[in-house]
Amino acid sequence: MIPATADKQHKDAFMLYAEGKYQESLDLCNRLLETTRDPALEILAATNLFSLGKLEEAEVYFRDLARKMPESSHVHSYLAKVLEQRGDEGAIAEYAAAVRLDPDNQDALRSYAASLLAGNDCRGALPVLKRLYVLGKRPDDCRNLATALTRTGRAEEACALYQSPVAGHTKSREYIEALCAAGRYREAADEARGLCDESHDPAIIRLYLAARAGADAATAPEAYASSLKEVPDPGIFLDYTLLLRERGEHLRGLAAVKKLIAIDNKPQHHLIACELSAALGDHANTLLAYENLIRKELDAPCPAETFRQILISYRGYIRSQFPPEQALTRFLSLVPGDTNVVSLTETAELYREQGDPGEARSWYYRAYRADYINGGLPYAEFLASQGDDRESEKVLLYILANVRKLADLCRIAAAVTKNEGTLHRMRRFTGELIRRLEERRDMLGSEVRECLAAAYRSAAADALSREDYAACMHDCLCGIDALPAYSGNCRPDDFLVLVQQCKPQMLTDCPVVKAQAPVTGKKTESLRPVQAMSEIMALTEPEQKILVFLATHRRASETDLRRLLDTRRVAGIVNALIRKSATQGIMLIEKKGMSAEGEVYEYSGT
Repeated sequence: MIPATADKQHKDAFMLYAEGKYQESLDLCNRLLETTRDPALEILAATNLFSLGKLEEAEVYFRDLARKMPESSHVHSYLAKVLEQRGDEGAIAEYAAAVRLDPDNQDALRSYAASLLAGNDCRGALPVLKRLYVLGKRPDDCRNLATALTRTGRAEEACALYQSPVAGHTKSREYIEALCAAGRYREAADEARGLCDESHDPAIIRLYLAARAGADAATAPEAYASSLKEVPDPGIFLDYTLLLRERGEHLRGLAAVKKLIAIDNKPQHHLIACELSAALGDHANTLLAYENLIRKELDAPCPAETFRQILISYRGYIRSQFPPEQALTRFLSLVPGDTNVVSLTETAELYREQGDPGEARSWYYRAYRADYINGGLPYAEFLASQGDDRESEKVLLYILANVRKLADLCRIAAAVTKNEGTLHRMRRFTGELIRRLEERRDMLGSEVRECLAAAYRSAAADALSREDYAACMHDCLCGIDALPAYSGNCRPDDFLVLVQQCKPQMLTDCPVVKAQAPVTGKKTESLRPVQAMSEIMALTEPEQKILVFLATHRRASETDLRRLLDTRRVAGIVNALIRKSATQGIMLIEKKGMSAEGEVYEYSGT
């Protein structure tokens, strides 16, 4: 039998992949790659690993390919998919790299937009979805764009888009939501009624009833009551209860929420019942219901934010019904002063409302010691409100120094930048916040990028007040650069006003932005010593041994490393080492193919 030619085997590898035979395709790719270095085959091998669910190996492979082919949109797009499936925060940065390298790569655009929408970053998704709409004219792209427009306050644009030929004017929940958001309740009710008749989906019925309430408030309660006889859905019951409360029909609302609790026994619903009972003046039962609810949630904790809302409501109620000392005694006898950070912060808030800042500070401090983020942020805010900016800044700097997760960093940025006066008074913290956000700039969503821009705006205003005009100009330009495409509270004009104040005061025209070479997408290799790199990447002892060995000998086989570590688990350790170095923006180890002694690794650092 005549052996298949290399070209035939090359085609067979792609054919096997197309047929879903990923392992056979991968095996063939590996055999072919022993004798040739074909980029297409390398990408196919990595794609096979991804399709087989071997995400760790796929990540290492794609990172290696991204280093070799930094301008390949396809490689960055697939690396992003791997990272996304692994729950890695860096996925969004790789998607961004993919679409930046090829703005016409519709697969990358679609994946990037989906990732942004999944993270509720509709503002960030808008430019991507608009590009897709222009390129593909697909109905699903049109609907996604319209949904993003609705959620970013551009409902009329969304309605116009739904009526375009591309959307096909098909009835959909998203179109009804856009009509409601635009205040076109009558049209929304008409659309929803037709969809209800087709699907009988409780979510659509809720939309229909909400639209009808907007169009005809007088008949809305009867419409809800009639629907609930046919579809006793918890969501519809909740909307009905809230509508009755808004209309001041507290007795009917209480009856409705009791029926809701019977089918959906959530603490939020019990809280509504307490508040309605209080509005009716049934204070004996209200107090009992509040305190039973709090005891129940202390025994079987509900989500922290729900428990906080319960305590806030209870605190307000007892303050309205009892003298200050009696209200305080009642609250302290019920709410424990242990390590529950919600209990601690709400107790502190009660003391604050009672006009006892000293005791409030003590309880806020205990909350800070119990949870440096969830207790520390309220403590820092309290200190700032009391004029103790120095201590507040120390607390914020401590929080910032210890936070590791991107979500926590974003939360701190959002909490602090909402009060720009605080930032303006805390120069060290503002600078450190900017530094930490800039470190992870390519992973930030639109809301946090706007927080970064707000921090730059504050820093620029502070620099202007100190007559440091170069710093003011620099911070303004950085702030404009950080702004997302569709900004909200922080706008380009904010910076231009500062620039206009700053420019006439500058005695010389020293440049604040240095000319830079164009960005090629290639990452510069680090010149840091191996030991320093080990510390920065927090390498384990086996990983350090491998790195030092390869830096010394430049090349080693899998067998060599097994002898070095006295373990067969070399491949996994090397993969982890490659992944850690890649997160630092460098590639220290490169896979050079297979040999008789297993995989061959080469040190590619300097």
